[in-house]
Amino acid sequence: MDGDHQGPELRRDAIRARLDRGVPLSLVDAARDFGVSVDTVRRDLKALEAEGRARYIRGGALPVARPVRPTLERLATTDATAERLAAAALPLIENGMVIALDGGTSVLALAQRLPPLPGALVVTPSPAVALACLAAGIPARMMGGRLSEAGAIAVGSDTVEAFGNVAVDIAFLGACGLDADFGLSADDADEAHTKRAMIAASHRAVVLTGSAKIGRRARHRVVGCDALRILVTDADARATASLAQAGMEILNA
Repeated sequence: MDGDHQGPELRRDAIRARLDRGVPLSLVDAARDFGVSVDTVRRDLKALEAEGRARYIRGGALPVARPVRPTLERLATTDATAERLAAAALPLIENGMVIALDGGTSVLALAQRLPPLPGALVVTPSPAVALACLAAGIPARMMGGRLSEAGAIAVGSDTVEAFGNVAVDIAFLGACGLDADFGLSADDADEAHTKRAMIAASHRAVVLTGSAKIGRRARHRVVGCDALRILVTDADARATASLAQAGMEILNA
C-alpha cells in the first residue's frame, strides 16, 4: 500500500485495527507495508499513543488493553472462549487440593465444570464462583472484603490477609493483560492486590485467558511471568512464544 496516496487518517485507521487485534507493531515493518518512512510511522504511533490506542516503544508499539466490561454484564452472556479454556484447565485439578479461584468468566466457567470434589477446598474472592462450588458439592471458603465494581471480587486488606493464611496447591486467575515483559496485569488496582495475594499463597499459578489479552498491558501490574507457572489459552504459538521463553508452560485450548 502507498501511504502517501492513502493519507494519514486511513493509515492510522489501519494501524489502529492491527493494534486492536492485539498485534504488536514494528516501525520498520509498518513503514514497508504502508510505503512510507519510518519517521512517518513513528509520528502515527505517537499520535495514537496520545489517544490511548497504543503504547509507543523503541522500534514500534504495543497494544493497550482496554478496560473490560463489568463482570456482571459479561456473566450474562455465553462465552465460547471461556468454555474452551475451562475445559483445557480442568485436568489440572485433583480431589484433595486446595484450589484458589479468581473471578471472571473463564474461571467461573471452570468452577461450573468441576465434578464433586469432597476432599478439596476452594478458596475464592468471587461470590459467583463460591455459589458454583456450592452447587457442585465442593467445600468452599469465601475470602471476604469489599466487592470491586470491575470484577465483582472481594478486595482490600482483609482479603489479602485471608489469602496469606492459607496454603494453596493451585490458583487459577483471569487476566486483563498478559505480556512477557510486564507480566500479568489488571484494570483495577485493588483487584491486582487480591490476585497478587492469591499467587503468593499458591504452589502453582495458572492464567486462563484468550488471545485478545496476550501481549497487552492493563493499567496495574500484578506479577511478572516468573511467578506464573501455566498459561491456558487459545492463542497460537507465535503469540505465546515470548511467554514460553519467559518460563510459562502453555496449554492450548
